Amino acid sequence: MQQNQESTKIAGFLAATAPLIAGQVRMVLKSQGYQVREEGTGLDLTFSISAGKAEVKFFLHNLFLEIAAVDRDEEPLRFDRRLKDFAFFLSKTADLIQSKLRILLHLMEEEDIEAAVKKIQADAARYERVRIWRRLDANDQDQQKGGGAYD
Repeated sequence: MQQNQESTKIAGFLAATAPLIAGQVRMVLKSQGYQVREEGTGLDLTFSISAGKAEVKFFLHNLFLEIAAVDRDEEPLRFDRRLKDFAFFLSKTADLIQSKLRILLHLMEEEDIEAAVKKIQADAARYERVRIWRRLDANDQDQQKGGGAYD
C-alpha cells in the first residue's frame, strides 16, 4: 500500500514537473550552442544533442527519477517530500541538471577523449555518481543501433 502511494506521488510530481525540467535542460543546451532534437515523450524523452560531427543521446528518465525520489536506486522508490518546498525543488533540480550536463559538455567540447575523461575525473568528487557516456561521431555505425550517452 505504501509503495503504491509513493509511486502515485512520484508519478503525479513528474507529470507536473517533467516538462519544466526538460525545458530547463533544453534551454541550457541551446544557450551553449548545441542543436537539440527530441525523441520520445514524457518520462521516455530523449534529447539527441549535436555540435559539429559529435552527437550524444541524453536519456532524461534517470534525471527525472533522481529529482523526484530520495534515492533513485532504492527499492521501492520513495518520493522526496522536501520537494514540496519550492526553493528546495529549484536547488535540487539545478544541481542535478548541472551535474548531468557537465559530463556531456566535457565530452562534446573535447576532440580528445582522454582529455575529456581527465576533466570528468576532476569533477567526479562533486557528485554522488558518474555514469559512462558514449560519444558518437557522425561516422559511427553504432549510431544506427541505439548507441549513445547514458546516465
